[in-house]
Amino acid sequence: MNTKKAILTSCILGAVLVAFSLYISSNSQNSSNVLRQKLLAIKDSIPTEAGKKNFLKQSNNLTKAVDPELVDLDSQIISCGASVDSFLSNAPTYENSCVAIGGSLSSTKGMYLGGQCCSALMDTKKYHEHLEKLQVYKNMTGIPLDPMHTPIDMAKRWIDYDKNITLTPDEQKIYDEAYAISEEKPCCCKCWHYFVNEGIAKKMIKDGQYNSKDIANYWDNSDICGA
Repeated sequence: MNTKKAILTSCILGAVLVAFSLYISSNSQNSSNVLRQKLLAIKDSIPTEAGKKNFLKQSNNLTKAVDPELVDLDSQIISCGASVDSFLSNAPTYENSCVAIGGSLSSTKGMYLGGQCCSALMDTKKYHEHLEKLQVYKNMTGIPLDPMHTPIDMAKRWIDYDKNITLTPDEQKIYDEAYAISEEKPCCCKCWHYFVNEGIAKKMIKDGQYNSKDIANYWDNSDICGA
């Protein structure tokens, strides 16, 4: 009799464990589906193809949550275009990046020129370190101290300044010294950010308030390439 009871008890316990395991597995699957749907909705809200691709990488292909700050950076204008004029039109368009092709924007209202045009930023630690170091330039009017949130009109002013200002030979030596010691240079490619930073360097030199090391430091800490 005791043997029969033991067998029955063992069978019941086995059935309970199987049922519990199935319950846990079902709940886990449901949670994964809910998370995926939430992440898919966020991805679809990102305006550029480069931003969407960055988000896919950051979310491990829609399987893990992404830092809201990274989502915000993904949602800015990601473009390697050398000009910002297309963003100021009634039908704004943006050029390719290393991450994805260009395209059209319904509007640029509330949007900034961003970074990650070469690769996705996976965490914000280095980004915040750069923001802190850029604060030493806060007395210089009208420069981006958060380059991944560069206002379009601010970029336009610096690109135009770069086009219209020529350095003297002595001033060019300061620029060349900065270029030689900077790791980042004005930027890794000749996109809008490159010409913004080139214009800012020219202004620093013309004002006589910053030397080549200061310019190189500004360039290196205004890196927007991504990871």
